[in-house]
Amino acid sequence: MSSKKLHSEKRKVKLWCSVRVSSDTRKLAEGILKTANAKETGRKIKLDEVLQAGLSLLQQEHIRTLQEDSLTNEDRKEMLRQKYIAARGAISKDEFTGFMMTAAFHDFLKELESGADASSRVAEVAALAG
Repeated sequence: MSSKKLHSEKRKVKLWCSVRVSSDTRKLAEGILKTANAKETGRKIKLDEVLQAGLSLLQQEHIRTLQEDSLTNEDRKEMLRQKYIAARGAISKDEFTGFMMTAAFHDFLKELESGADASSRVAEVAALAG
């Protein structure tokens, strides 16, 4: 009985699943894998190991860039509308679209930029002082 326990404890259960990627991504991954396995000694490197190594290198800034790239123009417009609501009060989507076609919209954008500049300056001063 004890030998059965030892064998069962040694086994590592890995759950495998499929991941859908574009054919270009697949070719790139296979090329990297081929390069990684171009060696004379050692065991064969698996694609899972290559992907884990690559994914572990992702930083928060990469994730933010991916998130920003996923935004549509409608998403950006809605984000501006929410900033408008926070600064000046409620406005419907249709009214905001009309507001975007006025000169007052450009003034609103300048206000946002100056507010962002001021907050970034405060952050820079705090970083220098800290």
